[in-house]
Amino acid sequence: MLREILLISLLVLTFSEAKDSFSSERLLGIEVGYATSDYQVNSIKKGNADVELGFRIGAQNRDWRTTVVGNISRDANQKYQKAMITFDKFVWQSLYEKDNIVFKPYLGGHIGWIKHTADDLTENGLLYGGEVGLVWNVLREVDFDLGYRYSVTNLDTLDSLDAVTMGINYIY
Repeated sequence: MLREILLISLLVLTFSEAKDSFSSERLLGIEVGYATSDYQVNSIKKGNADVELGFRIGAQNRDWRTTVVGNISRDANQKYQKAMITFDKFVWQSLYEKDNIVFKPYLGGHIGWIKHTADDLTENGLLYGGEVGLVWNVLREVDFDLGYRYSVTNLDTLDSLDAVTMGINYIY
């Protein structure tokens, strides 16, 4: 419980610092990923890998990106739904003079809610973790995002999730 309170406090502090820095640059995006999960049903540990689909909406500036992300994944053994708030700090930007392509690596964190169902057992709970990735801005209005997201939960049946995701964002 103390760990969740500290994470929520850190999230609120980060949001209050980041919200003052945002310009009016907003984004809409979709993502697809390859996710693996470690879960347990009736004291039997299991692992699973499947495709994860999602959407994102958010805002960004030169230094920060904040998004609301929703993901789903389902297969024969389990399914889950996630809703998260992510905060990413762009580490640096490289600009190639000839074609204005920008690469922006980032580090970030996320916190949110998860609904997990495995073998007819359903649980809801807290989800939090970290992420790392690279944004490739190919046009002024479009960027590609390749990232890795690791999440832990407070659920009894689901220990952790990790995913490699590829996203496309429309910036307006």
